[in-house]
Amino acid sequence: MRKLIKLFLVIIFFSCSSNSNSEFELCSGDKRPYYYPALEYKGGFYKVKKYFFDNYKSSKKINYSGIVKIRFDVNCKGETGNFIMSNYTLDYKDTVVDGEFTEQLLYLTKSLRDWVPAHEQGKPINSYKFFAFKLMKGKLIDILPK
Repeated sequence: MRKLIKLFLVIIFFSCSSNSNSEFELCSGDKRPYYYPALEYKGGFYKVKKYFFDNYKSSKKINYSGIVKIRFDVNCKGETGNFIMSNYTLDYKDTVVDGEFTEQLLYLTKSLRDWVPAHEQGKPINSYKFFAFKLMKGKLIDILPK
């Protein structure tokens, strides 16, 4: 019963999130974002990494070892959306994982708010970013790209 209540609360939280895809829009119409190295986070990657290591809560019940990749768009205003999550084994083979830890990583990623958009010819542009979280027996041990 507790698991059902937790799942219900997670669903409600994510459906009420102010960062849902229905509200997120890329700048300049339908122009698709692309990877652009000039996309930054205030405080740099050190701040991002510290945020995840300080806030991710591992559980002894989780026995997952592998990689959780979360890809998302960052528009010209520094807003995020269009989150896509995929999971891999430690030898980079696709796998299916469903768990509270993946939802926790997605929630933490959506909570990052200090993106500095990339610029092209003096104008802010759409970009995309990804994080690959390496987990060993449910414990977060690394975040890529560095």
